[in-house]
Amino acid sequence: MAAAGPCGRGRSERSGERRERAGGLALFGEVVIVGAVVAVLAVPLVTLLPALAAGVAHLRRQLTGHSVRMADLLRDFATAWGELWRLSLAALGAALVLLWNVSLAQAGLVPGAGGLRVLTWALLLAWAVLLLRVAARWRPGAERGAALLRLSAEEAPRDPGGSALLAAGVLLCGTFVWMLPPLLLLAGGLLALASLGVETRAAARGEG
Repeated sequence: MAAAGPCGRGRSERSGERRERAGGLALFGEVVIVGAVVAVLAVPLVTLLPALAAGVAHLRRQLTGHSVRMADLLRDFATAWGELWRLSLAALGAALVLLWNVSLAQAGLVPGAGGLRVLTWALLLAWAVLLLRVAARWRPGAERGAALLRLSAEEAPRDPGGSALLAAGVLLCGTFVWMLPPLLLLAGGLLALASLGVETRAAARGEG
């Protein structure tokens, strides 16, 4: 009978490992699905922020054991668009202005082109990090775009580690897509997962 204890524990540990692997595969599958859906929904570009917000909400439900139906993701997207469309338009406009500055700097049409190019890319990265925080903070029927942007801007300097992780995620996804463009179909899911992870990390630190 004494030998049965370790054997039982071994079987229990192996069963737990199998469940963890199955959970990891399920999460990876949802990340792939979210990436493809976000890529499709973001084709007009102006819908990128609502698409990311819906993707984060979908992955949050996956991790908390709630519904992960595609209908729920699409409903979240429609709700997010209704609540975030003004911020989404402003976000796209700001990004286009910054990219225009980059093009001017690359063409050497402005003084100090090298420094301006570096500064503008840094501003684009910071803007992307801020919008990812907005996507993670969004909840249906809660704060609107302006309030979410303000809260995210206040949170970013308080959580420099999380902001650095998001910046690294944006740079890695950009590098992957630059090296292999079809990986664009995964980028949205990976960024949504990164945003959710940083939010969870910040919540855990706050509870600690």
